[in-house]
Amino acid sequence: MRRISVTIAAFFLLLTAQTSFAQNSSTREKILIATPKPYDRVIAAVRSAGGTVKHQYSYVDGIAAEVPTTALTSLRSLVGSNAISKDEILPHPVPADVMRGKKVGEKQVGPVQPARFRSAKLIPESGLASFAAVRSNSYGINAAGLGLPALHAQGLTGEGVVVAVIDSGIRPSFPALELDKSVIGGIDLVGDGLGFSHPNNDGHGTFVASMISGNAEFDLSTTPAFLAAISANAPSAVFNGNSFAVVGSAPAAKIYAVRVFGTNLNVGAPESTIIAAIQHVIDKRKAYDQGNPAGLKIDVCNFSLGNTTLAAGRDLFDQSVDALLAAGIIPVVSAGNAGPTTLTIASPGSSFNALTVGAASFAANERIFQDFTLGPGKGVLWRPFSGTQTAFFSSRGPNADGRIDPDVVASGFDNIGQGYFSTSELTIASGTSFSAPIVSGIAAILRQAFPRANANEIRNAIIASGNADAIADGSSELDRGRGLVNAEVARALLAEWRVSERLPEVTDPNKSVRVNIERNTQLNVQTGQVKESLSLKPGQRRDILYQVNDNVEQVVLTLDKVKPALPPTAQNALFADDILLFVHSSKTSSIHQVGDYLVGEITLGGSFVIDDPEPGILRISVMGDWTNAGNISTDVTVSSSRSQRPKTTAQGEIAEGDLLFIPIDMPAGVQFAEFRLSWNEDWSNYPTNDVDLILYDPQLNTNSSGATLNLPERVAVQNPKPGTWYAVIHGFDLPAGTDKFRLSVLLDGRRVKP
Repeated sequence: MRRISVTIAAFFLLLTAQTSFAQNSSTREKILIATPKPYDRVIAAVRSAGGTVKHQYSYVDGIAAEVPTTALTSLRSLVGSNAISKDEILPHPVPADVMRGKKVGEKQVGPVQPARFRSAKLIPESGLASFAAVRSNSYGINAAGLGLPALHAQGLTGEGVVVAVIDSGIRPSFPALELDKSVIGGIDLVGDGLGFSHPNNDGHGTFVASMISGNAEFDLSTTPAFLAAISANAPSAVFNGNSFAVVGSAPAAKIYAVRVFGTNLNVGAPESTIIAAIQHVIDKRKAYDQGNPAGLKIDVCNFSLGNTTLAAGRDLFDQSVDALLAAGIIPVVSAGNAGPTTLTIASPGSSFNALTVGAASFAANERIFQDFTLGPGKGVLWRPFSGTQTAFFSSRGPNADGRIDPDVVASGFDNIGQGYFSTSELTIASGTSFSAPIVSGIAAILRQAFPRANANEIRNAIIASGNADAIADGSSELDRGRGLVNAEVARALLAEWRVSERLPEVTDPNKSVRVNIERNTQLNVQTGQVKESLSLKPGQRRDILYQVNDNVEQVVLTLDKVKPALPPTAQNALFADDILLFVHSSKTSSIHQVGDYLVGEITLGGSFVIDDPEPGILRISVMGDWTNAGNISTDVTVSSSRSQRPKTTAQGEIAEGDLLFIPIDMPAGVQFAEFRLSWNEDWSNYPTNDVDLILYDPQLNTNSSGATLNLPERVAVQNPKPGTWYAVIHGFDLPAGTDKFRLSVLLDGRRVKP
């Protein structure tokens, strides 16, 4: 490491900085500690260091705590290396942004759209079977192709089954849930006083619940545009002239709401809170099994949420979902909305035993939306391709350790339900958040049908039921898993005892993400100059995986010879056929929504530049626009340029838990200071090292914007105060044990020399 000689005054300043680092509240860390039970010694160590214990977990070996950063070294000596990780924040789940209106010059339309109805009435549980038998075509919106009418007609509607929904709670009085009292209870873990059921709760959890147990008939005569849109694109879904039904996949099931997200969409929920919610669900089930009247027989748990992970399948968060299945509860998890690129499955969908669900896109759903918002007849012009697709935003596999996900897909593009806006409106919304609960409902009706089957068998039957041929856009298993789920097929498999209770075998992964994906899939990671010729169906995507090293300054991708297969008169009549281009950084697993470098660039060719890309495996996803009428072809070239990175200001080796203080002399008059910290074990490694950069100004104010999951960590400071600054390099979580770091500091573009 860089050696720095300091004066006595500087030494005392450094000592003051270290003391301030220990005392400053901003240098406290919220952490998860993986450690075997009993926890007494670890809890005592946390408290003696001035920390607090937030949660003690029963079904995974670990606790959640908040501790001073300087206490991490002593804690690691007690619990061992790689046992401490950040208590990451899950982003608040929201409907997927589907870029509406972008191509036709219309005003941007949000991802959800309301439609007012005149009145609503219950389809009584006693009448659900006859409704399904007589009006099976009414299932053609949210439940198309799922084989649900036949099971509902046999009385398999989820009666007697409870589904836990870990989400944003419930907004009461929505007829789809209220008329048959679907919600039987819940718990609030947010603590803002609203409770699990409140009109001011965010609508996400309510919409999710309506996909599971919605059960109401709506009179749409007051919104003729919406009624006409449904009649034109799914005519059999309308009955009695102006009626439309929201029937969940398990309309007679009951909902137990576990609220973990508050009302601010910019504020997420800590992983520790979600794990506590899982523990609560398992506790309720175990209490029931033990005959405790306070218990509840929860058979299914829905997670329409997700986060980035450094160690897919092997962190405490993912392990907690596996614990649900071990307790007899089927965990159904949304894949995430970070598609269409590879390696974007969200945690805990990345857990070993979750039933992970992606989103399918049915033409009728999108045409209804566009007819309703743009005008009659616009839907079929907007979406001319009638085949079912994998929704472009749906996250794709594999995981960084090579395991394949998602498991199956269900409708998740322009589903119709309730939960957002007012209780007198229906809502159209998209996302894997709304495909997962459809599968949760299927799990519920299979549990009703086969009470003696174990949770593993029901999970496996649902996966085995997937119909790959139902997805017509050329999607592979990495896009749609086994395919569109089919409840009728899953029931037949269980009835004939043709389902194993064994769970997928888990093998030790390679340290290299490249090795993991190349030995488990047909994907290849490329370097140098890459040239590929692609022919793509509407909605089909192809990924180019490109290795980026630390000295890559720029990646350039060029699309030329873009040629639609159809003549102009036969292409999309609103904006012609085109290509969508997505570029995703090297972060494996979910990050943001629909990519993070380039999001859905609409193109007929050209060059695109990615400056200073993150080291690791860059993913370039070239997609035939899902709104195309026919195939489209293109030649793709990818190349990179290398630069001599600015020589380092400091470099050396860092071990897990190390806090290295690097003093930086900041002269007066500097207008712009740039700090860049990189290390070797980047996102192309499994698991990935997490090293943080924290800055102290001369008054010892803290800047923690470099304590993220980015690699490299970058911090820019405008008009920095003159004096001695400190760059604190923290080896937060280093599965490799040690790593080589490089710190470059530029002051108005000039490197600070060692």
